Amino acid sequence: MGSSAPGCQSGRQNRAMVQIRRIVCPTDFSPTARHACDYAAELARSFGAELVLLHVIPELNYPTRSFGMAVAFPHLREELHQRSRDELAAEAKRFDPSLKVVTEVRDGISHEQVLDCAKAHQADLIVMGTHGHTGLAHMVLGSTAERVVRMADCPVMTVRSKS
Repeated sequence: MGSSAPGCQSGRQNRAMVQIRRIVCPTDFSPTARHACDYAAELARSFGAELVLLHVIPELNYPTRSFGMAVAFPHLREELHQRSRDELAAEAKRFDPSLKVVTEVRDGISHEQVLDCAKAHQADLIVMGTHGHTGLAHMVLGSTAERVVRMADCPVMTVRSKS
C-alpha cells in the first residue's frame, strides 16, 4: 500500500521516501528567523532542494495622509522593498554557494503570503521560526506560524528560538 502524502513514494518495505525539491523559509530577519533559515538551508543542502527565502512587508494601514507622511516619505514602500531585497541577499550569501537560493519579497498579511508563496513555488516543505509565545502574549500577538501550520497544503517545520 503506497503513501498518499504529496512528495512521498512507497518503497519496497512500505517505507515512505520523502522527496523534498523546494523549501520555503519566511524570515522577518530576527534571530529566531535566522535560526530557522539555518535549518532550512541545511535541509535544502541535504536533499538537493531549492531554498526560497521570503520576506513579507505588512500593509501600511496608517493614516499617513493626515499626518503629512505621504508627502514626507513618497517612496517608503519602494525603500522597504529595496532594504528587504538587500537583507535577503545578505542572508543567502551566508549559505553554501552550491545551494540554489531564490529570494522573494511580498506585501500583505504574513501567513497568507507564506501560504501563497508555498503554493506558487509548489513547495514540499515550509520551515519557519516561532517565538513560542504562550498565554496572553499569544492571544494578543497571534501566531503566524500557527496559522501556517493549520492552513498549509504541505508539511511545516517550526523552529523555536534558541533562547
